[in-house]
Amino acid sequence: MIISEVSQGQKATYSVTGTVLTIGTVTIDLQERQKSVQNVVDVCLDNQLQTMAEGLGAWYVATIVVPPIERELYDTGEVDDQGDPVMAERDLPLDMSKVQLRLWGLPANYGQEQQNEGVEV
Repeated sequence: MIISEVSQGQKATYSVTGTVLTIGTVTIDLQERQKSVQNVVDVCLDNQLQTMAEGLGAWYVATIVVPPIERELYDTGEVDDQGDPVMAERDLPLDMSKVQLRLWGLPANYGQEQQNEGVEV
């Protein structure tokens, strides 16, 4: 996996198990997100900057770039009417070394309890 930091600040925690990426509380099976073209998956915080979810939100946490599906031709072991081998195409497993994880800095107060709750101004 290619990991880069987009901005300053504390980053969300992440872990990878096989093709499953967990960022904070969001778990994504990247093999399931692979398409015939590159696919971009965003993880963001909501308007209160507290809840992390997949999709667009108020504050970027991570951008994941999943490479397109790679395919290979293989010999089926059969031959056609002219005696030539019959070839078929199959999808290759996701190559995690080609996945890009771009981490954005979290807001300074992310995860902290609101200290001034209930205080009138």
